[in-house]
Amino acid sequence: MNKRTWIILLVIVAMLVPAAAIQAQDDEPVTITWWSTERGRDTAATRDLHFQLARAFEESHPGISVAVSLFPSRAFNTRVATAIAAGEGPDIWTTYYAADVANQGFLEDLTPYIESSELINPEDDWFPVAQQRTVYEGDYYGIPRDAVAAFIAYNKDIFDAAGVAYPEADWTVEDYRQLALQLTDAENDQYGIGAINGGEGCMMWSPMSFNLGTDVISPDGKDVVGYMDTPEAVEAWSYCLSLITEDKVSAPAELQDQYGELVFLSGSVAMQSVSNWELPALMEDATFNWGVVAPPRYSADEPGIAWTDSYAHYMWSDSKHKDAAWQFIEWLGAHDAQLMAAEAGIWPSNSPAVWQELGWDTDPILSVPYAELQKETRVANYLRSQYFWDCVYPAFDNVRVRWVQNGERDLESMLSEEAQTAQFCLDDNYDF
Repeated sequence: MNKRTWIILLVIVAMLVPAAAIQAQDDEPVTITWWSTERGRDTAATRDLHFQLARAFEESHPGISVAVSLFPSRAFNTRVATAIAAGEGPDIWTTYYAADVANQGFLEDLTPYIESSELINPEDDWFPVAQQRTVYEGDYYGIPRDAVAAFIAYNKDIFDAAGVAYPEADWTVEDYRQLALQLTDAENDQYGIGAINGGEGCMMWSPMSFNLGTDVISPDGKDVVGYMDTPEAVEAWSYCLSLITEDKVSAPAELQDQYGELVFLSGSVAMQSVSNWELPALMEDATFNWGVVAPPRYSADEPGIAWTDSYAHYMWSDSKHKDAAWQFIEWLGAHDAQLMAAEAGIWPSNSPAVWQELGWDTDPILSVPYAELQKETRVANYLRSQYFWDCVYPAFDNVRVRWVQNGERDLESMLSEEAQTAQFCLDDNYDF
């Protein structure tokens, strides 16, 4: 072999080695990171499900590994933001954002992925809330983990002992109030309603927030003046606050300190607004007979507006493994993972088809949220603006403090003052 031939062979080898190395690198497993949260109401089964989902995905997607990290829910979004600012964000994480947080740029626009997906079709596959919660300016920035609705749980034993008929689906907010008055016996530590429905929680976590004849925040979350300070809003706030003070039907703070949000578990509360998220604890721990009913409506002539919500899976816009991350998010939002989570009893599916597959649409308990999830719904007040907690919640909290603790009763002036302050804060942030 002459010198020229050797040179040619060496050049060919030099060209082939990098190509082979690249091919070997492509064949190496990709590891994506998934961060999620644990709340106080979560059980050990909730933690286990995250790992079960990751391992099931890996079995059907060889070449992709999922590293799961779970953190306390408190300050979780701050943890994510800090990691992203340092360039060390997770590929995927599960939380809840106001949809307009997308304008900050750290969320991947998932619309192109969804449009080419063979596994998910939001309009055909998901409940209305799952279609709404992650959409910003017409584009999807998240995939819904679940879909929940709020409804009223009632203690059958308390109703039976009082000889009072159980509430039915066509009741009104005034019926709710009258039942609470009738079933409250504070001297014997019995209360008409539990946490949430009194005070500012009434306007945030409760189905009452959409069924008191008005909306206190604009649909896009940017305006409270003209919403929070109207005569209709004065009436709505008065209803909620009076449950605590004038009517005195709300469970006391010390009971909430003992049982947390779900004071209904105490057995001393006749009714409480709950959602699917509370059902596992209620089913496991309740020591009394109970039932559920659709939330009360504003009036008998108006249909109820459902309070619904959803956590979502998000992808970091600077992820180094977007294709692999999308495959995992797509799988989490589609049938197999949704069925797996639902069968485990951890969180309810984003899909009506999965509910029907499991017979939940006819279940004595689950058929109630199933029906709510298909009604007209709105994004919760606290999820309409990324600046809600900075600007609007302080106003909500101040109204409660001024009414309940300070004894102020000029609600029209209070709401006007607090709305102006909140609006200034919103305008300042959105104009920045």
